[in-house]
Amino acid sequence: MSCVLLGGSVISAHAATPDATAYARAERVLDYNLRGKVLNANVSPRWLADGRFWYSRQEASGTTNVLVSPSTRSRSLLFDDARLRLAMRELVDADTSMATQAVETVWSTEGSGLRIRLRLPQGNAIDCEIPAYTCSHADALPNDPRLLASPDGGHAAFERDNNLWLRSTESGHEHALTSDGTASHGYGVLPDFALRGIPRRQGRMHIPPFAVTWSPDGHRMFGTRYDERKVAPYPYLANAPRGAFRPVVHEVRLGLLGDAEQVRDAWFTLDTGGAGAKEIPVPEGWSTLPEAGVLGWSPSTDKVYTAIVRYDRPARLRLVEIDLRGGSVRTVLEERSDTRVQLNSYTYGRAAVNILQEAQQAVWFSERDGWGHLYLVDLRNGSVVRQLTSGAWLVRDVVGVNEAQRQVFFTAGGREEGDPYQRRLYRVSLDGGDPVLLTPEPGDHAIDGGSGALMGGKPSNLLSPNADFIVDSYSTHANPPVTVLRSTTDGRVLMELERADAAGVLAAGWRAPRRERVTAADGETTLYATVYLPAGYTPDGQYPVIDAMYGGPHITNAPVGFVEATSAMNPVSKSSLAELGFFVVVVDARGTPGRSKAFHDTSFLTAADTQLEDHVVAIRELAGRYPGMDLDRVGIYGHSFGGYSATRALLRHPGFYKVGVSSAGSHSFQGMYGGAIHGMDRLVGGQPVYADGGSIRPAANLVPETFRMLDNSALVDRLTGKLMLVYGDLDENAMPALTLQLAAALTEANKDYDLLYLPNQDHELFRNDTYFTRRLWDYFVRHLMGSTPPAYRIAPPTAG
Repeated sequence: MSCVLLGGSVISAHAATPDATAYARAERVLDYNLRGKVLNANVSPRWLADGRFWYSRQEASGTTNVLVSPSTRSRSLLFDDARLRLAMRELVDADTSMATQAVETVWSTEGSGLRIRLRLPQGNAIDCEIPAYTCSHADALPNDPRLLASPDGGHAAFERDNNLWLRSTESGHEHALTSDGTASHGYGVLPDFALRGIPRRQGRMHIPPFAVTWSPDGHRMFGTRYDERKVAPYPYLANAPRGAFRPVVHEVRLGLLGDAEQVRDAWFTLDTGGAGAKEIPVPEGWSTLPEAGVLGWSPSTDKVYTAIVRYDRPARLRLVEIDLRGGSVRTVLEERSDTRVQLNSYTYGRAAVNILQEAQQAVWFSERDGWGHLYLVDLRNGSVVRQLTSGAWLVRDVVGVNEAQRQVFFTAGGREEGDPYQRRLYRVSLDGGDPVLLTPEPGDHAIDGGSGALMGGKPSNLLSPNADFIVDSYSTHANPPVTVLRSTTDGRVLMELERADAAGVLAAGWRAPRRERVTAADGETTLYATVYLPAGYTPDGQYPVIDAMYGGPHITNAPVGFVEATSAMNPVSKSSLAELGFFVVVVDARGTPGRSKAFHDTSFLTAADTQLEDHVVAIRELAGRYPGMDLDRVGIYGHSFGGYSATRALLRHPGFYKVGVSSAGSHSFQGMYGGAIHGMDRLVGGQPVYADGGSIRPAANLVPETFRMLDNSALVDRLTGKLMLVYGDLDENAMPALTLQLAAALTEANKDYDLLYLPNQDHELFRNDTYFTRRLWDYFVRHLMGSTPPAYRIAPPTAG
């Protein structure tokens, strides 16, 4: 290949020149333009008491609602739309055409009848009886995202002025449950460590009470109260506020790594008919594990099971039983590790734990044998009754337990031949025996246990209440999802429910990526990559290569399923960059979850360094299979931890990576949030250790020894490539100061770099800021491809 170096940019004689038409093609396959375009990619069943379920399916004209009877293997429309709209018109004057698409709740009634609650656009609710098609006004709570409904729906809790309140569904009467909540020490208030302090203060966050859970009988609540009053305020400066000329300072409470004062936590419990909350201290030196939430209740609901942690050496995690009446905290069992302790291989995933009330046992996730597996534990003494799963493969999620039949249902990766990131569903007996595979089809079976406590804590609804059936949507990176109803006895497909319609993404010009196996830098470990070939790829061409990287130790990023391949969470723009003529590579390297504990732990105390070594080797190996890859022109980009990784790539491997775009990077972990509840302690290097051996920063400018080598600023003298740093001034996840402090170090080192400032932007800038996206494309076109980008403006995301 012939190339020349001009103005710090590598220019190839074989480079294509993207014009405005190419940019338009790239825009059509931009992630947010494809999001939701794969119709009926999954089915979310709402189960009825009689064993049937209903779900909403997407159609070009809107949504229809489908009723399924697993026992008779039949499906039908939930109701006759025209008849129901006619019945509703007797009660309301407004247009009811959209109301029939907004079914809120369905109940089974006598025989095979149904009662359907619909929510009108005005907010009021109507109940209709089917098949009589008679309707009446319903006494129902407003459709308010701030309400946390009781299990029976008779009451709802909400937060007001830092205190918890209760509202009656029937009467609408409200009364306060607590009265001593204050700013930075409230009940149910989203704490600042959740990194949404600015929108919360601005009144833009509408969520139910945070870290609060109803008891199954609806008589009491249990929660965690966070005290941030002593945490130092952290300032954010909006230099270009909308509608004003004077800069605006926003302050949140944010403890940095090594700060003496971090957020503190304590539990509380209250009876809905009592007065005030009872505080239960967390054991001294320990903190709650936020994503665990409530793991389970005792049958009498007077005890709660949850998890607490500490991240000194070794790191420890305990399953504890909390007596809500007496306030005592009993340790059931303890896990230890020299690296990380967690209840799911994916840090913020739902805890792979299930409390068996009647048996006084727990299905418990542990990595004690080097792989994430399930154990049956006696809650009375913490002893392991038996190990339920074992082998060189990983349990991903506990989907549900049938306590009566002594069966646990879980997903796992790596037990079957092929791609270990493809999830499969299994059943195993609590009384011992080998797991039974229920989903034999190759592909990623998108069955999970629900969301973790930090993401709302909703359990999965894919398994039927009696655990006889499960709804399974499976796909590959190139084949759209198929959703079926399965028997959990033998995995037999009872009904096909949906075949996803991918016409919208294909019409936009989206092309499926390829899935590849490569070898890590150790020469032994098998890695997996997803690659997006450039438009018009031919082996005899010369295409610049872009590494799309995240690098965080808590998630994987190389798409394995179809929906994620079309519209990813992070990194985005992969298909778009391929349309512009780049060969785009995504690698899940050592240090990320989803494999063995040893595989994951390589990022502990090394952050992205081992991953980057793997990326370099993997890209070189791929170039042997795809001769058109031009290894003289390799770039990298990433956001958040990926921003850190992109900068680090240029600094640690300057001979390989020539161009990088680093947005919202966590460039110095000493400048990131700390503390055991939500700090870098747990993700990267454990509790910080300073030169004096302590974990509290002795002086404002000192870096903990355990994190010193991870600071990007320490390597700025090695920069030779083109680097663009990007930040938003209201980003609470990766604070603007981190990027600006790195920029200061680059300036002092007399290095050339580019800095892009995005006013009034938060951490979501990489998903919603079209100016950033266009500048990202332009940077690689100009400096990696050696071409002049066209004048172009990307349209913003459409509402909804």
